[in-house]
Amino acid sequence: MKTQRNISIVPVVLCTMFLGMFASCRDKSVMPDVEAAYCPSSIEIVLPEQEAGLLYEDPSTGTMTLPLIVGEKVTLQWTLKPDTVTFTDVVWTSSNPTNVSVSDVGVIEALSAAGLGYSIISVAPKGMYSGSGVTYSLRVKVSATMTPATSIDVVPVSEENSIFKGDQLQLVATILPAEATYRTVAWSSENESVAVVDANGLVTGVDTHGKLSETATIVATAKDGSGVVGKYNVRVKDVVDPTSVILDKAFDKDNYTCCVYDKSVQLAFTTVPEESTFSKIVWESSEPEIATVVDGVVYFNQNGNFGDFTITATCPNGESDEIRMSMPAGWIREHFNNENNLTWGVAAQSGGGTETSQEWNSEGYVTCTTYNQNATNQRGDFQAKTKIWLCTANYPIFAIRMDYVLDKYDFLTFCGYKFDCAGKDKESGKEYKGEVGGGNNTWSKRYKCSDGSSVMVYDLREKAFPTGGILPATTIAEFTTFQIKYADMRPCETQLNYNVYWVETFKSMDDVKAAIEAEELTWEEQ
Repeated sequence: MKTQRNISIVPVVLCTMFLGMFASCRDKSVMPDVEAAYCPSSIEIVLPEQEAGLLYEDPSTGTMTLPLIVGEKVTLQWTLKPDTVTFTDVVWTSSNPTNVSVSDVGVIEALSAAGLGYSIISVAPKGMYSGSGVTYSLRVKVSATMTPATSIDVVPVSEENSIFKGDQLQLVATILPAEATYRTVAWSSENESVAVVDANGLVTGVDTHGKLSETATIVATAKDGSGVVGKYNVRVKDVVDPTSVILDKAFDKDNYTCCVYDKSVQLAFTTVPEESTFSKIVWESSEPEIATVVDGVVYFNQNGNFGDFTITATCPNGESDEIRMSMPAGWIREHFNNENNLTWGVAAQSGGGTETSQEWNSEGYVTCTTYNQNATNQRGDFQAKTKIWLCTANYPIFAIRMDYVLDKYDFLTFCGYKFDCAGKDKESGKEYKGEVGGGNNTWSKRYKCSDGSSVMVYDLREKAFPTGGILPATTIAEFTTFQIKYADMRPCETQLNYNVYWVETFKSMDDVKAAIEAEELTWEEQ
């Protein structure tokens, strides 16, 4: 009977609901207007000014950290967005309450430096679901006692130590010892009429008082009361318009040929007067699709555009100087002189629990380590790390000077040496793929040098690709794969090393021989 009575009520309720809905459609005054509720979209912890100045980025975690000593308390505030949020109640939590406690109103207390020694204090709007992302956290590091700073090292983030009036220079302060409790400093300038510094170490040049330059001493003071300071002298230079500029012609096309793989060159120049403000010089490239220029640094495009171009430097009074430069298609030049721009290297492969590796030598070569191709063979392919552009009209000869492992290791009876590429003609799209010349040891010439290395030479006017045939001399071909397959080094069960000294293209075989002899090496054709 109880069940029957419940069921009999349902139609009445539904009817009442529908009547109410019907009435609300006819007369909106039946139901009052309901105000919208605004949910928080973000929340943030706000520190008191003194504690905010103690925040530092922990080097091990990369998170902003507040240092506290056992017994210290701090009252945290919070802000919710939008400002019109309806409900403002929040919930505080501590990840390690034995280290740092937090009250319902945001009062944190450092309790212990034992264990983890830190806690993550979090605040979130009350009632928000855990996956909403509307939360904010603060890392608190607890120390049992204060470890004072003993020294402060102040350096600029760039290599500059001088600025012009109105320019800025960012300084950073490093506090020692590394375990010092407080990791931030108070910044000040001893010569504010020359340069000022903000709370983050950003220095702004103010004035030189009619001189070509003045010096301001910037001071970083430890905030732990130890009195320890670090200083840095910033030279502020007057803004002086150059009346003339003279470009050094070392990179002129008659003296130097630019190689796209160098990526950039720095032009040397002088001005009159010598203490001119270099930023007043306007730099321009005649062919920006080939090369651009910023403050005397010429940047080569990496899109396969080549040719001659002119760089012009112009003073405010219109006086100018220029340099004519050339970057021809087809020239490859890697002599391993720049550790930060190695355009060739051993391929990242592994096998049998071993991996390839590469070590740069400041004398201008790289040492490559092979990997276990299988139980008795070693492999370590050598490849271009960038796109390669070939133009046989300019540079038809490809050569590489390296160790030939059959000469270096007497116990080896065989190795596979194959020049392998994949690319296409830039204009027609015709593909060129496969092992140049058709397979193993198909170089045009091999010159064994007096130091034991070998120069393997491929004449691309004669050596054909399995797909595409011989490169035409009228166009540029762009390759995304360009490598030496250096494999099947056997019999060998351990990793091997080989050196590579340079990779280059040449106009003729005689130029290859001249390059070898320029290194004071003799050679024999094999």
